[in-house]
Amino acid sequence: MNTHTWITHFERNTRLNDTLELPEDLPCRLSEKLRVPLAASLATFQLGESGTGSRLRRYAREVAPLENFRGYQRAIDLFVAEEQSHSRLLARVVRHLGGRLLTKQWTNSVFRRLRFLVNLEFAVQVLLTAELIAEVYFGTLYLRCEDPVVRMVAHKLLRDEMKHLDFQRDFLSERVASFNNLGRLLWRLQFQAVHAITAHVVAWDHRHALRALGVKPEDFRRRCLQAWRRYQDRLEKQVTAIPAGQGTSSSPSPVFSPDR
Repeated sequence: MNTHTWITHFERNTRLNDTLELPEDLPCRLSEKLRVPLAASLATFQLGESGTGSRLRRYAREVAPLENFRGYQRAIDLFVAEEQSHSRLLARVVRHLGGRLLTKQWTNSVFRRLRFLVNLEFAVQVLLTAELIAEVYFGTLYLRCEDPVVRMVAHKLLRDEMKHLDFQRDFLSERVASFNNLGRLLWRLQFQAVHAITAHVVAWDHRHALRALGVKPEDFRRRCLQAWRRYQDRLEKQVTAIPAGQGTSSSPSPVFSPDR
């Protein structure tokens, strides 16, 4: 894994997020029918991006000493910092929409607990699920919301989430390459199940904002499933390209702990 490339990317990109100039002096002209549920929806995403990443950093220390993951700890620290810059950007959008920031929300609490039930790979898998869904969500905002502040932030976060997906795929490809065939199959089924359940919950929790944007929750779930399939196909191609024996793992990886 080329951690140096990702360290350089996150260092530069987080600064861009914190210095992004938004047309916040323009009044929000969205209808109440859209503005109110959208502010509430974005407040939930803002809360989800505000974590400190302490447990993710702790898990990262398990693989950081491995030769092919040198620098991974630093990359994770910078990844978390970029997520926090997203939180700050989204806070600006929520305030622009006249909404209120949240300190607690039930789906966010469940997601945080689920993320750290097992180990690093499962934590990354749950993070991936959130990022795949965020890719669809912010893409929808960019295409369907006319407010310039919302569109600018949605476009920036969409681009960032796409890079996050690449970052996680670079990490997971080398880890999954160390699984045997059964382990890889179970990994895929587990990932698919976690993603499907999360997509249903998010579509229901954000249904009012989605409908105000003209998107049916079932269509949102379908797009999320398509995003998962594209990502999983790319991951499997990347895993296949790794020479046999090169993938390295330091601990039982998926929940099912496959033999290797």
